Amino acid sequence: MGQVFLLLGIHNHQPVGNFEHVFREAHDRCYRPFLDLLMEHRTIRVAMHYSGPLFDWIEGNEPSFIGRLKEMAEKRQVELLTGGYYEPILASIPARDGIGQIGMMTQYLRNRLGADPKGLWLAERVWEPSLPGLLNSCGIGYSLLDDTHFQYAGVKPETLRGYYLTEHEGKVLAIFPISKRLRYLIPFRQPEETIEYLGQLGKECPVAITYADDGEKFGLWPGTYRWVYDMGWIKRFFALLEENRDWITTITPGEYLAKAPSSGRIYLPTASYEEMMEWALPTETILEREALVAKLEASGLKGATEGFLRGGLWNHFLVKYPEINLMQKKALYISEKLSLKEKRPGISMTKWFAEARRELYKAQGNDVYWHGLFGGYYLNYLRHAVHEHLIKAERLIDAKTDPQIRLTETDLDRDGYQEFIAETDCLNLYLKPDDGATVIEIDYRPKALCLTHVPMRRPEAYHKKIKVDQPAASSPSPGSIPSIHELSSLKPSVVDKRLIYDRYPRWSFRDHLLMQDTTLDQFEASIHAEIGGFSHKPYQKIEAMTGTDGIVLAFQHTDMIRDLSLTAKKVYTVSASDAVFTVHYAFSNSPEQAQSPDQNGHGLLWGVELNLTLLAGSDPKRYYSFPGRDAEEKLLNSRGVLEDITEAHLIDEWQGVDICLEFKPAARLWRFPIETISQSEEGLESNYQGSCIVILWPLTLPLNGKQERLITMKISGH
Repeated sequence: MGQVFLLLGIHNHQPVGNFEHVFREAHDRCYRPFLDLLMEHRTIRVAMHYSGPLFDWIEGNEPSFIGRLKEMAEKRQVELLTGGYYEPILASIPARDGIGQIGMMTQYLRNRLGADPKGLWLAERVWEPSLPGLLNSCGIGYSLLDDTHFQYAGVKPETLRGYYLTEHEGKVLAIFPISKRLRYLIPFRQPEETIEYLGQLGKECPVAITYADDGEKFGLWPGTYRWVYDMGWIKRFFALLEENRDWITTITPGEYLAKAPSSGRIYLPTASYEEMMEWALPTETILEREALVAKLEASGLKGATEGFLRGGLWNHFLVKYPEINLMQKKALYISEKLSLKEKRPGISMTKWFAEARRELYKAQGNDVYWHGLFGGYYLNYLRHAVHEHLIKAERLIDAKTDPQIRLTETDLDRDGYQEFIAETDCLNLYLKPDDGATVIEIDYRPKALCLTHVPMRRPEAYHKKIKVDQPAASSPSPGSIPSIHELSSLKPSVVDKRLIYDRYPRWSFRDHLLMQDTTLDQFEASIHAEIGGFSHKPYQKIEAMTGTDGIVLAFQHTDMIRDLSLTAKKVYTVSASDAVFTVHYAFSNSPEQAQSPDQNGHGLLWGVELNLTLLAGSDPKRYYSFPGRDAEEKLLNSRGVLEDITEAHLIDEWQGVDICLEFKPAARLWRFPIETISQSEEGLESNYQGSCIVILWPLTLPLNGKQERLITMKISGH
């Protein structure tokens, strides 16, 4: 049997904002038992990567873990990999932040674990051809990427061995191709199958092959703890490696790099692992691709075409989900603010600057900026964490800035249209004139709380799985467990849910002109009729100014309604000193269209839609309050209609926040929860995302004189 060098790599990560109990379970059922068993098998050598959020938790809760890991690193059983500290997609953040994040992790590994890392774990293996330059400047000698990256460059996966060299502008980087075959064998198939596969490779002499994947597969993914530990998979795997060490040598990438020549030069296209690239495609394209793959598989051609049938680009998540794009562009906006401060002499050495930079880095963690097999963007607590850290960074930066009232006109989301950012010490309002002069973000700065990160309900490719007669998931073959990619189930929260898709992103203060008989059910199901284009067409800016009292932004839109011209003027006024702003509406016809006493008007409804989130819909400490009125249900996931309302509150006792809404004149109020059906590692689930509130007033055309409406939002904290 020829010599096989097996390079094992384990990546362990939990995102910023994840629940304490998830960190605890991951440590107790995955990270700790894996390390314990690895220590019992000293001849097995592994490259390991732990993300910054995980190290932060371990330091505060299980510091002895650090000592054991340090001991294994000192004995060279474990080679520690660096990376962006908070696990960002390096290709999606400014180079200055990528260098800073890598430097933060490398410094931590040196100071706490005595390591001098030369290898980097690339988050989600999202590769850009320009990355060698950035990584080389950080002292990185190698990284690990999937064999599919090589396949898209025309190299057959079965021929990949050892490592390859690539470069950008002369900056060289070694890349170890990760075997997809091993990723699907370990730990889901019997250990003997992996040894058998290595034996087949051993017919070549010598050969080196790399396995690297998520550590959560070893105890945290569904069904894996029982399989890996209770049923002894990992003990048998380690034992088999030791029994066959006369021809299998486990070796770390750094060691192999130092002793063996490269397998050649390579230039790789922009790519990630195969599944990620499929998830990034538009939903319709995913379904078309799945149908095509099924046809190829049925005809026996799938294997021959895999290198030519690739998915999309990670960056397309910024197109597929406008809300993700908004978060990412806001992070760029804050990064630029910080960078401008850094240029001033001595600023980068101050305590507040270091704190602001760390808050920014926390908000750049990748998990919430995409969606695929895992909840990702659809997990509201992860979105909450991103916004929290961005606002905290912004507060630190703006505390050193004059004036304290700021109005910025910029193309924030990079779509070719200008947005307005109104900032005070208490509030941020982000306005989008080209989309109905809506508010795309409201931040309550004292609590570092974004109130508006509510995703629209949109088609996802996996929604096709929701069928009344859905068959039970197929059983795995004997002697194996299903990979998470093979699991398909509906969680109980989904069984009675219907799929509803929204027309527009769920920004706030979106205007609607509706038929008088429009119902809550129709609006909630997005099957109502819209009259005119007030809901989504551009509003013209007519005023934008700041003063000692605050900020004023005025817009208007005119549309033809049944041969009548209707103009809606919409004025935002943001207080300079309090977390208060008003939205004033003034409606007018042209003078010749004014209603005469004997003229029959068209009875319509003017609706203003708000989408707000306090994270939990069924928590009794988060609820509605309607002063002077009784409502049967007050939880934030309740629905209903109230007439002649002048005031409504959304209250969060946990966070100490009261959102007060006042209406003049009294209005009808609709409310209903925004719930999405999304994919997670345990199946399809329904998640509360926020609450939709629609304020409605009658509007009869033609108008009998000028008509006005007013909404006031007051946010208080305790």
